[in-house]
Amino acid sequence: MSEKALNSRRAFLQKMIALTALAGVAPYADAFGQPLFGLNRGKLPLRPLGKTGHMVGIFSLGGQASIEIPGKEDIALDIINRAIDLGINYIDTAAAYGRQTPTVPRADAMGTSERNLGQVLKYRRKEVFLASKTHDRTYDGSMRLLEKSLKQLNTDHLDLWQIHNVKLSEMQTLDRITGDDGVLKAMIKARDEKIIRFIGFTGHEGPDVMNALLERFPFDNVLVAINAADKHYDPFIEKFLPNAVKSGMGIVGMKIPARDRIFANGGIITMKEAMEYVMTLPVSTIIVGIDKIAELEENIRIAQEFRPLTADQMLAIEAKTKPHYKDLLFFKNLSEWPAEW
Repeated sequence: MSEKALNSRRAFLQKMIALTALAGVAPYADAFGQPLFGLNRGKLPLRPLGKTGHMVGIFSLGGQASIEIPGKEDIALDIINRAIDLGINYIDTAAAYGRQTPTVPRADAMGTSERNLGQVLKYRRKEVFLASKTHDRTYDGSMRLLEKSLKQLNTDHLDLWQIHNVKLSEMQTLDRITGDDGVLKAMIKARDEKIIRFIGFTGHEGPDVMNALLERFPFDNVLVAINAADKHYDPFIEKFLPNAVKSGMGIVGMKIPARDRIFANGGIITMKEAMEYVMTLPVSTIIVGIDKIAELEENIRIAQEFRPLTADQMLAIEAKTKPHYKDLLFFKNLSEWPAEW
């Protein structure tokens, strides 16, 4: 990278860091620079979830990994309960989350994540902000999915219902989503009837379709794929994140470890670097799917001890990811997807 390009990138990252500060997300530390909250107290620094009024921990629980795998109910319930015990107050899932196994086909696996969460939320619903998604694009289909999600999650309402995975191929067919028979109409009706509280959408293929959808409706939240390799191809950070911030949306980051590909080739970057890079940006929280309790506790500890990176530290992390960006951005269809997907 030329000196001019390097300075330009540094200035942009400094602007992003400033936006994070303006959002009221300064780190929580005492006079000696030590975290105010320790792991054993189960506390996380909080950030505003956009205009929802909810203060969300900067690290949240994603409903994939062990939580979506049939036959792993025991570890799934342990992860969910431990996450809530340690202060996580935002959980993300989807009607479609459920990983096929050699004995359970994809069609039967769908809903595993919601069902596992429902076993815990039956008793702990009031402790979390609960987000789920519909992958259907029609009014009727989405309403059926919402009814199923509520039943599986053992709740009478969702805090957030999102359009699942808006793809670049839908750029010319957004009317299907926002039209009279589309999913957005179902979301508005569900909100009016207080079955859901807030409306959002999610995506990871590219920023253009996300921006186009954002222009059509004042969404409350977005779940977007942002990791430390983002800048190397059609970046969300430059092309979408500023628009989401301007709109006042809650912004949730996903694909932080790129399905553990950050650990490939001897370790491209550490989980600490991966998390801190994204948490330095103006996002409300990040979600990560968890395979085991030790991972959960490590990630929460990273979040509790978080200090915003400098622009130069972010540049250094970006440089480490550059040789591997196609694998780290597999969700932009740059490389082969994980086999379980």
